[in-house]
Amino acid sequence: LAGFLEPLVIFVRDEIAVPNIGEKKYAKFMPYLLTIFFFIWINNMFGLIPFFPFSSNLTGNIYFTFVLSFITFIVTTVNGNKDYWGHIFNTPGVPVWLAPIMIPVEIIGMFTKPFALMIRLFANITAGHIIILSLISLIYIFKTTWISPVSGAFVLFMSVLELLVAALQAYVFTLLSALFIGQAVEEHDHH
Repeated sequence: LAGFLEPLVIFVRDEIAVPNIGEKKYAKFMPYLLTIFFFIWINNMFGLIPFFPFSSNLTGNIYFTFVLSFITFIVTTVNGNKDYWGHIFNTPGVPVWLAPIMIPVEIIGMFTKPFALMIRLFANITAGHIIILSLISLIYIFKTTWISPVSGAFVLFMSVLELLVAALQAYVFTLLSALFIGQAVEEHDHH
C-alpha cells in the first residue's frame, strides 16, 4: 500500500503544491491538498461500482461539492496575507477613480473561484453518469434487445473513461485549490 501511495503523495507535492503555493509555504497545506485529492478520487471510484451500497457518486451531489469548495474558500481567505487583501481592496496600478468599481469586482472574484470549483466537479462527474444512463436507455427507447450489445459496448467504454475522469477531477480540484491558496499566500517583491 505504501509503495502505491508514495508516488501519488510525491506527485501531489511536486506537481501541484510546490509549483502553485511555493517552496516555502507548501508544507502547511499538504495535509489539506492530500485529503481532498484522495477523498475525491476514492469517492469517484466508489461511485463507479454499480451495486449497493456504492453506485451513487458523492461528488455528483451539488451540496457535497459546495462543502468542498467552501472549505477551500475558508482556507484561502484565512491564510490570505496583506498583499492578497491589499490587491482586493487597493488594486495596484489602477487609478483611484476606478476603486469603487474594482473593489466589488475583486470581492465578487473571491466568490466566483470556489463557485467555479463547485460547478466544475459536479458537472463533470454528473455528465458521465448521464451519458451512461442515456446509453442504457437506448434499449428502452428502441424497444428491442438487439441494440443492447451496442449500448453495452458504449457503456463499457464510458465506464472505463469514467475511471480516468475520476482521477482527473480529483487532480483538477486539488490543482485549482492549490492555485487559489498560492495566490492568497504569495509574497510579492516590493522594489
